[in-house]
Amino acid sequence: MIISNANVKGKLVSIVIENGSITEITDKVLAGDIDANGRRVVPGMVEIHAHGCMGLDTMDADFAPMCEYLGSKGTTSWLPTTMTMDYDSLKRVDEAKTDFPGTNILGFHFEGPYISHKQKGAQNEAYIKDPDLEGFKQFKNVKMITMAPELPGSMEFIEKCGCVVAIGHTSCDYATAIEAIEQGANCLTHTYNAMPGLHHRNPGPIAAAFEKQIYAQLICDGFHVSKPMVLATYKLFGSDRMVIISDAIRPAGLGDGVYDSGGLEVHMKDGAARLADGTIAGSTATLWQCVCKAVEFGIDFDEAVKMATETPSKLIGADKKGRVEIGCDADLLIISDNMEIDNVIIGGEVFR
Repeated sequence: MIISNANVKGKLVSIVIENGSITEITDKVLAGDIDANGRRVVPGMVEIHAHGCMGLDTMDADFAPMCEYLGSKGTTSWLPTTMTMDYDSLKRVDEAKTDFPGTNILGFHFEGPYISHKQKGAQNEAYIKDPDLEGFKQFKNVKMITMAPELPGSMEFIEKCGCVVAIGHTSCDYATAIEAIEQGANCLTHTYNAMPGLHHRNPGPIAAAFEKQIYAQLICDGFHVSKPMVLATYKLFGSDRMVIISDAIRPAGLGDGVYDSGGLEVHMKDGAARLADGTIAGSTATLWQCVCKAVEFGIDFDEAVKMATETPSKLIGADKKGRVEIGCDADLLIISDNMEIDNVIIGGEVFR
């Protein structure tokens, strides 16, 4: 496949694709299978934190419809994100079939069960437990885990668990966060949400993450984090360390109503999902919509795209994802002038 007249970061090029990979990017105008006509071509979105969509949840372990929906919306790689649940339910997800048309599943993100009762957010506290290294070893496909480092046994778990550790759903202080980072934790989960905020005398985990320059996930749906704080986080961490996520849940792609999420009742109204007590329960946005919101807030287009493609790919070690470069997987989006997704290419094949 050849994509001609592709605008890649302001430069018109032809992109040659063979066997699912980008093999050449040239200034020459080649006869293309797809003529981008000067439209932007960007990497497919890489979602490291989303629970579900279209009435389905990761805990259902029914990934074919979700892969199709997410792929059609421009998310070409995904870490299905679990809820805090019992080990049997988590094992059923971890062992589920994941090879379906649409978005590529690169592994799982376990959000819990090793989290704080005080900062449980929309997680079911009945299943919260302390870190359990031996119990965790039964899960073979976990790429990332979110945990609270103040819990007993956390530091040994962080050091030995063998996956990316994100600090989240936590009440930890600055010193505990620093220790966790020094043991290997390398990310904040949905920064600001379900953790202590920044304070000038009690700096907490966000300041520790900034000082140590680890990654920071941020839900950029317009509900979870205000515009000034999105921009402040971008200034603090930059596009090399800030990761845009959607944290989408079961109602994403559907209308207003009442839904189940991890055994909790979620009310969706006007695009916002909340528990009955008003707690924000996740988002209903796609990752591309979150990128568009970042641009609307004033972040440069290419920088916003990077934070949802290249940066999360580097965090999870997916070296061939998230970039329009020779040798990378041909997961690409063709974007219209009004920021709509015109085409989705996954593995060198037109998906939409």
